[in-house]
Amino acid sequence: MKTLLAQVAVATTAGTILSLGVMNAAQAASFNFSYTLNNGDILSGMLEGEVQSDGDTVFVSDITMPMFNGAPAPELPFVTSAEFFLGLPTTTPTVSLSGSIMNLLACTPNCFDGFLLDASGIFVGVPSYISGGSYGNSFEPYNPAQWELTAKTPEPASMLALLAVGALGAASKTKSAKKQKAQ
Repeated sequence: MKTLLAQVAVATTAGTILSLGVMNAAQAASFNFSYTLNNGDILSGMLEGEVQSDGDTVFVSDITMPMFNGAPAPELPFVTSAEFFLGLPTTTPTVSLSGSIMNLLACTPNCFDGFLLDASGIFVGVPSYISGGSYGNSFEPYNPAQWELTAKTPEPASMLALLAVGALGAASKTKSAKKQKAQ
């Protein structure tokens, strides 16, 4: 029983450290994103991805909580690159912190609604933002200065809870080790 408690304490402590990003070698992260259209409309949401070694490029795995002008928009479970619609070999959906790299198509399951951010111009020959009705029904030049991507940080209360769980796990491990030495 003591061994099981010790293992739980170690796992809890390790989980806390990983969730704080101290040992997260994969660099997977959550981001808040926004893109301001030329007319002032704003596409925003959360993005899950993996930061690449250049520190700027992010391989996108998921888009959640999409919003348009502050109102919830349809979920976008289909995330791919612009090449998908061109019949080309599909590359990894990619964005960048700087906005210079943008190859992201996010849409509803049937792709009747969603958006495309294409900084290279591979889709229509010029860098573009293209979207369905729920996302502005737009076709306009893509402007990296209108893109914002920021790492999502845990709320202070969440951080305190994680630290408390980690501290309890460490304390439990220490107490267990002291009892074993005493025996």
